[in-house]
Amino acid sequence: MATIRQLQSGKWNAQVRITGCKPKSSTHLTREAAEQWAKEQENLVHSSCATIQKLSPVYLEEVMTLSGKQRGGYEAICHRLRTLSKGLPASLTLITSADVAEYKNKRLKIVQGASVRLELQLLSRFLRWASTEKGIECSDVVKQVKLPSPSKPREKIILPHEYSMIMDNVSDRIKPIITLAYETAMRRGEILSLKPSMINFRKRVIHLTHTKNGEERDVPLSTTAIALLTQLCDGRNHDSILFPYADYTISQAFRRAVRKCQIHGVCFHSLRHTAITRYAEKGLSTVQLQVISGHKSIGMLARYSHIRASSVSDLMG
Repeated sequence: MATIRQLQSGKWNAQVRITGCKPKSSTHLTREAAEQWAKEQENLVHSSCATIQKLSPVYLEEVMTLSGKQRGGYEAICHRLRTLSKGLPASLTLITSADVAEYKNKRLKIVQGASVRLELQLLSRFLRWASTEKGIECSDVVKQVKLPSPSKPREKIILPHEYSMIMDNVSDRIKPIITLAYETAMRRGEILSLKPSMINFRKRVIHLTHTKNGEERDVPLSTTAIALLTQLCDGRNHDSILFPYADYTISQAFRRAVRKCQIHGVCFHSLRHTAITRYAEKGLSTVQLQVISGHKSIGMLARYSHIRASSVSDLMG
């Protein structure tokens, strides 16, 4: 905040103090000149003190939580923001395309290109948000840097015997979550947001109000899913969360089970790929699969469906 005061000499002194930044002071002949200087300095100091670390909580609250848009999951975004904060100049106004290119090259020596691509895409969105929503004098310098190639679509699905092994190695509290993912192709965050009030047992659907693409959708339920949800909702408050767990808790539990079973190349999200593939191999049409998965485009749906040639042969007769 700025403090304007008149000195004994008749001149006007302006002081600018912002938490975390060095105070600035200047003396002028008129009050108007002092106020103008203070305003300019506040803008400059505000921009120079704007860092990824300081703005991350605001970004997570405004963009991630309130909008319901969670690309890659809340915990993953937090981790990427922390990584970006450590590897780039503190002030957003000082980040250049050369800094981004250097960051990219250093990170490529540590993690896969797909991970670096996700980090830089997040940085691009973060810089645009800081500029347009917070008035920070920064620009999207990421667009001048060539991003690493995107990852190849996951091809590994969980086979029936592998699914059984995983279920034998997870706790009872995690089993229902894995079952729902396997039966419905719902995302982890969608399952963790479930309340009894969202389930229509007569129509056999779950109504989701917050999804990855920001649109509401109904998820059809299999007989197994209906039986499980009936048991889980029995005696529960309609507005209570069925699974009050953090995202990472579920992912960690799943990874531990996978390691015990010595199953390679799968994660919790593989259950979504597996469910879509299972229903595709049963002969469901593309439109029917889109209802299950919630994908808007056939192209994206194709990335999730890994139909085996032998399954097609069975359908051919």
